[in-house]
Amino acid sequence: MSRPQMADVARLELARDAQGAVHARLAGELDMASATDVRTSLYRELNEGVQELRLDLSGLTFLDSAGVELLFRLRDDLGMRQIPLRLYVPEGALIRRTLEVTDGGADLLALTHV
Repeated sequence: MSRPQMADVARLELARDAQGAVHARLAGELDMASATDVRTSLYRELNEGVQELRLDLSGLTFLDSAGVELLFRLRDDLGMRQIPLRLYVPEGALIRRTLEVTDGGADLLALTHV
C-alpha cells in the first residue's frame, strides 16, 4: 500500500548583507498551512537597520490565497516603514499566473526585479 504524498511545505532561507538588505528565498508551497510560519520568520528578520527586503519566489510551486495575503500584508507593512520590497518572480515561474489573475496581483508583480 502506498502512502499519500506529503505536501512540499514552504522552505525559507534568509541572509542579510552588510548594506542592511534581507535576502529571502521561498521554495515549496506557500499556503494556509505554511503562511503563518513564513510570516513569523520573515518578520523576525525585519528588525532595526533593515534597508530592503529582496524576496525570491522563483522556487515556489504553489501559492494560495493565504500566501497572496501574506505578500500584500508584507508589502503594506514594509511600505509604512519605508522599507522597499523587491520580488523575484521570473517569467515562467509556477506562481506567476496566480499573481497575474489575483485582484491587485499586478501591483505585486510591479515590484518584480530581475
